Amino acid sequence: MRRVPVRLAEIVVTAAAFTAGCSFPGSGDRGQVPLDPRPLSGVLVTSVADTARLREHEESAVAECMARRGFRYEPERTTVSERAVTTNPYGLLREEQARQDGYGVVGEILSGTRDHAPPAAHHSTGWTKALEGTHVEKFTLATGVVLTYRPDGCAYRGREAAYGPGWNRLENELEGLQAAVMDQVERDGRYISAVATWSSCMRKSGYFFDDLQAPRTELARDVESTDGSDRALRSLGRKELRIASDDYVCERKVRLHETVREAQRDAEESTLDDSTRADLRRYQTLKRKALRSPNRNTSTRPH
Repeated sequence: MRRVPVRLAEIVVTAAAFTAGCSFPGSGDRGQVPLDPRPLSGVLVTSVADTARLREHEESAVAECMARRGFRYEPERTTVSERAVTTNPYGLLREEQARQDGYGVVGEILSGTRDHAPPAAHHSTGWTKALEGTHVEKFTLATGVVLTYRPDGCAYRGREAAYGPGWNRLENELEGLQAAVMDQVERDGRYISAVATWSSCMRKSGYFFDDLQAPRTELARDVESTDGSDRALRSLGRKELRIASDDYVCERKVRLHETVREAQRDAEESTLDDSTRADLRRYQTLKRKALRSPNRNTSTRPH
């Protein structure tokens, strides 16, 4: 069973004083679910449960590849952050998110879900070469970015086996396409104007942020100054909820969600063509097929 993510408002119990019973006069969206625009219609977004299943599928395929080469590979323990999946890539907030979890900065720490890299295991040179590969090749994405890869490595071949031939390149192409759409949105005059109006709205509440990521940056910096003190973190958590709630109000007042949706629609119309739309359909098909695949029972032998 997937563990329900701990909400910052459940940890910082006094936060209710700042969030409960708030109303947003003039916001014009009472009783409506705000937009949550995602590039490429959210094609690259996968649910937490499906992401975990797909990663297990990948790891199992890598382990099988390594076993065929005479090496034992222990599939990495799959952990998927709820926040990583649900956070809007533009930095836009949802009402429940703003009131209960803020930006997820302090909540990630208080709930103990911040990623911690496991200690590096020591493996033979042969094991590492089998996993990573030795033959370097390059390909250029449609966006002009040149990527290097090692097609003879089990890390590469495992993903190809899990999803299908060409998956690695397809995923990189679509991630580059998503970045290109977002870049175009964020250079759109409508978006720039809306963010400037949002910034003015925030300034009236005492915050001096020029872009949507600025609150997260400031909070991350403030976390460092707490030195891990539980009391200081909880105080910072209450501050985060206040900022996020005010942030959400301003986003709705200036219709930032709608502006992003409109700019994104135009960016996709000018960026996507028949070829990229076919790639998106293929990506969805391959992902659905991988999700339907039965879990492997990997048998590996030590080396």
